[in-house]
Amino acid sequence: MDNAGYAGLRFRTLPLVYNAPMQTLRVALICLSLSTFAPASTTIGQDAPLPGSWTTLAPAPTKRTEVTAAVLGGRIYVLGGFAEPSLSNLSSMTITDRVEVYDPATNEWTTRAPLPVGLHHAAAVVAENRLYVIGGYRQAFLALWHPVATVYRYDPDKNAWTERAPMPTPRGALAVAEFSGRFYAIGGYDGSGNKAAVEVYDPAADTWTAGAPLPTPRDHLAAATVGGNIYAIGGRVNQSYARNLSIVEAYDPAADRWTKVADLPTARSGITAGVIRDAIYVLGGEAPEGTFRANEAYTPATDRWHSAASMPTGRHGLGSAVIGDRLYVIGGGPTPGGSYSNVNEVFTPPGAKQAGRAASAKVGAVMALLATFEDAGILPPEDSPDATRLIKATIQFQAAFMKSEQPAIRQWLQSALAAKFGEAAPAAIEAFRSGGWTSQSLEALVDYAAATPVWNDPGVKEGFRSFNIGRADFDLLARIFTAARTQFSARGQNIHEAYAARRQTMPGAQKQSPVTSDG
Repeated sequence: MDNAGYAGLRFRTLPLVYNAPMQTLRVALICLSLSTFAPASTTIGQDAPLPGSWTTLAPAPTKRTEVTAAVLGGRIYVLGGFAEPSLSNLSSMTITDRVEVYDPATNEWTTRAPLPVGLHHAAAVVAENRLYVIGGYRQAFLALWHPVATVYRYDPDKNAWTERAPMPTPRGALAVAEFSGRFYAIGGYDGSGNKAAVEVYDPAADTWTAGAPLPTPRDHLAAATVGGNIYAIGGRVNQSYARNLSIVEAYDPAADRWTKVADLPTARSGITAGVIRDAIYVLGGEAPEGTFRANEAYTPATDRWHSAASMPTGRHGLGSAVIGDRLYVIGGGPTPGGSYSNVNEVFTPPGAKQAGRAASAKVGAVMALLATFEDAGILPPEDSPDATRLIKATIQFQAAFMKSEQPAIRQWLQSALAAKFGEAAPAAIEAFRSGGWTSQSLEALVDYAAATPVWNDPGVKEGFRSFNIGRADFDLLARIFTAARTQFSARGQNIHEAYAARRQTMPGAQKQSPVTSDG
């Protein structure tokens, strides 16, 4: 659940009778629309394709191609590119500086401050509530393809752009991915040939460093981050879409090393990619015979590709962004070369139809924790500030650990559950992402944070900020859990057994395996 999702929650109380004689429990029953919860976590099948579905939304104000896009504040920014030719843009050779913003909540478009200069084939990425546009091509006299090294930062509060330290290597048609608060600029074309450059930008320090070069130099590729790796996908050789590539290479930033992984099933370039539940969806592209409607999904955990529902409108040079487990694909050329569209289509992945059942399980997990705290006698008084804050923290940290794309948060979850469950950690992670809290998963996260300086990682703070929570909220949740555990132990009882009994009385209860249960 994101920031807006939390704002839409309504709380009411009701009595829930439990086994202790003559006692009743009043806990928050979380009433929310299904749209505020992410769909159940689904692992793509090993063999059968899982198509998903598409919906057409409000078209963008401007028809264009070779755009870039990114999510900032729950809205999708579509930036630059070539606009459909008109009398008003001939002087700029149709290269546009337009910034148009789509709000999925209202299905409406607005405009924001234009780019400092018209750019096409640039890359966009977000950190610390700021949007960065990196590299690309601009007009230089009569040349349309002058590669640049510029970095522009957008501040949404001021609706203004500032220039930052440039890349060491000017290039366009590059890919940029974020990992642990840094941006990795990969490949591209410098006007004479493909670049193998991998250059790493630290937005806090406004500095660049070099990474291990891309093994297969290329342009018009896509990049995506899953877990601890960045994946460079597809592309072409020296801007020729007659020389499309299917190669996929994975970069480990910690080891500064590249590894080849399973090829993209369809060689293509001018593509876009988005990550939903640890699967990378690669869409669109062009070749001499036409544009692609292809939508192919890669799961790094299995190193396998699968077919997903094809785009309704084949395009290249399109922008994409993921919000709430939905992949929005905007603009792009419907035919190879110079063509334009304002198409706005959204992909809903497999498993989204299970949202009702998933929401029930997640609500039940939160309610069971609150009930367990009440059983221990340490739940703050009803309607007190601490009670309200505890409810918010329990909901929002569950949502953040389930949904956040921030690598530091995912690493915290993985490391904590690995420390507690050992070889059974993958099953525990999958169970958490599909069903939410258990007392054991919360214990793992609390104990890991107590022993490890997780809050020293700026990515942790940044990731939780988008869910409107922070360290003080987690400290409250941890303190309440620890006090409850101590109280049960003093009585000769086990908090996990207490939780398991409570969970069976709440929404979404089901028979659980030893790894996912708390008995």
